[in-house]
Amino acid sequence: MKHNRNPLAEAIRYGLGASVLASLAMTASPVVAQDDDEEDAETLDRVQVTGSRIISPIVTSSAPVTEIGEEEIQFTGTTRIEDLVGQYPQAAAVSDAFTVNPTAGFPTVSLRGLGANRTLTLVNGHRLPPGGIRSQARDLNQIPAALVKNVEILTGGASAVYGSDAMAGVVNFILDTDFTGFSIQAGWNAYQHDNSNSYMQGLQDARGFEYDSGDSGFDGQSKFVDISMGGFFDGGRGHAMAWVTYRDNDEMLQGERDYSSCALNGSGTACGGSATAPDPNFLVFEVDRDLNFIRSPVPGGTAHIDSNGVWQPGFDAVYNYAPINHYQRPDKRWTFGSSIRYDVNDRFRPYMETMFANTNGAVQIAQSGTFAVNQLNFDCSDPLITTLCSDLGVNPDNLAQVYVLKRNIEGGPRTANLEASNFRVVTGFEGDINESWTYDVSYLHARNSSSEANQNDFIPSRLAEALLLCPPGSSATCQPYNVWTPTSDVSPAQAAAQGGTGTRVGKTQLQVFNAFVSGDTGFALPTADGVPISLVGGYEWRKDRFQVISDANMESGNFAGLGGPRPSIDGEFSVNEFFAEAAVPVLADAGIIDSFALDLGFRYSDYSTSGGVETYKIGFASQILNDYRVRGGYNRAIRAANVGELFSQQQIALWGGADPCAGPNPTASAAACALTGVSADQYGSVPDNPASQYNQFIGGNPDLDPEVADTWTLGVVATPIAGLQVAVDYWNIAIEDRIGTIGASTILNQCLQGNTALCGNVQRGGSGDLWIGSDPNSSGLIVNSSQNFGEFNFSGVDLNVAYSFEAFGGTISTSLAGAYFLEQEVVPLPGSDNDAAYDCAGRINDTDGCQTPNWQHVANVRYSTGDWTVSARWRMIGRMNYRDGNGDLTTDQILVGNGNRVGSYHFYDLSGSYNFLGNYSATVGVNNIFDKEPPLVGSTLALNGNSIGGYDQLGRYIFATIGADF
Repeated sequence: MKHNRNPLAEAIRYGLGASVLASLAMTASPVVAQDDDEEDAETLDRVQVTGSRIISPIVTSSAPVTEIGEEEIQFTGTTRIEDLVGQYPQAAAVSDAFTVNPTAGFPTVSLRGLGANRTLTLVNGHRLPPGGIRSQARDLNQIPAALVKNVEILTGGASAVYGSDAMAGVVNFILDTDFTGFSIQAGWNAYQHDNSNSYMQGLQDARGFEYDSGDSGFDGQSKFVDISMGGFFDGGRGHAMAWVTYRDNDEMLQGERDYSSCALNGSGTACGGSATAPDPNFLVFEVDRDLNFIRSPVPGGTAHIDSNGVWQPGFDAVYNYAPINHYQRPDKRWTFGSSIRYDVNDRFRPYMETMFANTNGAVQIAQSGTFAVNQLNFDCSDPLITTLCSDLGVNPDNLAQVYVLKRNIEGGPRTANLEASNFRVVTGFEGDINESWTYDVSYLHARNSSSEANQNDFIPSRLAEALLLCPPGSSATCQPYNVWTPTSDVSPAQAAAQGGTGTRVGKTQLQVFNAFVSGDTGFALPTADGVPISLVGGYEWRKDRFQVISDANMESGNFAGLGGPRPSIDGEFSVNEFFAEAAVPVLADAGIIDSFALDLGFRYSDYSTSGGVETYKIGFASQILNDYRVRGGYNRAIRAANVGELFSQQQIALWGGADPCAGPNPTASAAACALTGVSADQYGSVPDNPASQYNQFIGGNPDLDPEVADTWTLGVVATPIAGLQVAVDYWNIAIEDRIGTIGASTILNQCLQGNTALCGNVQRGGSGDLWIGSDPNSSGLIVNSSQNFGEFNFSGVDLNVAYSFEAFGGTISTSLAGAYFLEQEVVPLPGSDNDAAYDCAGRINDTDGCQTPNWQHVANVRYSTGDWTVSARWRMIGRMNYRDGNGDLTTDQILVGNGNRVGSYHFYDLSGSYNFLGNYSATVGVNNIFDKEPPLVGSTLALNGNSIGGYDQLGRYIFATIGADF
């Protein structure tokens, strides 16, 4: 990417939009160029860093900041900004293009693994608005990668400066609003992979599954065009710029890679899948005439009808749902934006920034089915079930309770079509009060309008009569759905009659008014060699609104494959805040200490929902012997509950994991399972879910208080030789009064271990299951409600190295950004009982949801000479050992064969660029040169496609970009 700063001979007045043109009405004179040196002279004395509002020529950060430059975007072929940010060890891309079920439908960023809701995301120092229907996290789709000048990642709390959410830190995307010239960039990228995984192909051969083999060719392609323009006007007193970008990402299915085209079982030893299969399976239980559970007549209640029409114990076969699932979600995105500033005089400089993004995407998962959501109770003489009672041993004086597991292969996959439109405008004015003080007043208004259409899912209320083959009294539209024959006897028309489309529309709104003054007091400590104390004081008002309206079927959860209701939400909160900062120079030229300064901050926040709370910070930065800087600080940070956490309705939802009491050979003892509600008769016969999905009951809580964090950082920056800078920083984040849930898996396992206080949260179904049905009053589930409890205790060390030098007729630039996790302790239970605490640092497991490498880094080497640049990159993701909360080893045989761990992974990238004919450039590159596959795991550990997240998912990534700059 090349941003041209050369003068323009003629005006650039197009593409700014009506709103911007209106604001320019008073300055209709032609755009003229301004010399770079003139611009630099105007801005030299105004420096502001992420994590502070202090504006000063001497300000330095007391907190560690990792910077990702625009060159990284160019030389990695980035079109999705989350792909690049997520490769850095401090951050993780959440709900990225490779997250499918579940997914927010848009990408977000999470620092230190603490979640997107604890990471404050800014654009040019102002908040990015929430994303849409499925999540209130910040949608990175709004950010145009082509206009990102750099990304600053601040570690540690920053609530005293920015308010709520900055608990793990801040990610500030700084756009090139000073862009001058005209630029057009166009590019293409795609994946390519050699499908030659003998292990996965062998498992699929054993099941007779089809899969792709050999060279995949180019797939998962993306095309983009980015246009930017900008220039000065009115003799250089004003500057305006605008951009438009278009991106089109193709979909990819799991069936397009051999390692993902069958769903592994939990142990990773065979192709598993779902019991909801093309030829139906059944769950059969014996109940009395009052529908009270008596027993499972066959192990686990599982049954099928064989080719002779005889009912047999066990499932006939599970369904391989993987091939039709998305591996990479598709999307099309347009973004528009502009920036304008004008210096009326030194005391009044108005400005405006606008951003607009429209994204159309889709999520595709396997076909719907009956999913055992309809409870059918038959007298043994009922002709539909013919010989069921005699074949399976049900007492004819009782009833046979039957649940059907039939996959809708006649009707095609389930899809959710997602559309979101985001608009954000920041307008304000700044100026000089006098020679020492400045002011800044701004207003941010942002709105997101989004919609979701879920298609091709079954409606249980229709299935209820269709499964009984439309008996007398059925609705006029009833179409029989015959599952009572050895093989499926359903036509596409009959399947279509059972389905429907569920819709949701939503709207989020963010308003922020901010005003502050900044300047130096003219007062200096006697030891500070005349350097004055700088202050900031200000006020902020913020309002968040979140609204989702679901149609009747979504509201009630009347879809078989939805996993639970999607109730409407409507809520808002506001906050009034007063804040202050001070930069206090303490020492100057005191022996070996060149300088020592304190960084102080305080904010008082009054929330409409939870009342007042205080945040504060104290940091320091000291320059020693010219070449060494020591920095550190303490921050008290908070995060107020968002609208969804406050006002979401109670509902059934899914959680992934394992039930140790299920199946013919439970891993938990009969005594332990009895604590969770499994009777002696049920033990060894509790139905297990082959897809490892179970029910939980979740919802909002309007009485939530803000969670509180204490964050500490301490580091040193050394520049021992010219061109070399080394930074080592320790960080520690401790969060109390955590807003969240205990976790369904933790509740279940804690109960099994004897924590009887949690056993009341385990509600087993009639057969002892935790997954059959969708009625919260009778279905098996775990109650997992939101509260203020538990803790996070995270700590680690960051290493950042940069070294540049001249050699071989050019410049060699090297850098390394690495992070080591010392601790990632989660204390999920309230009070002082830490029996359930677990540490995820360097671990992976399914019981606690751990997935944290002990070390990660990104290293770059770049050589530039003349018009040529060559760049190489090494990305390393460290090992993760398997240990659950009890120290037990995994049953995942893939990990067992690798020493009970996921080993270290190394990815290598290479790219080059060439500038030609003065104004043109071309960049080509390959990421993951050696086509390394992601680590494979069994179903209880997998995120998508038999893999965990955070790794290159689809193989070799090839990209090419051509641009013109004038």
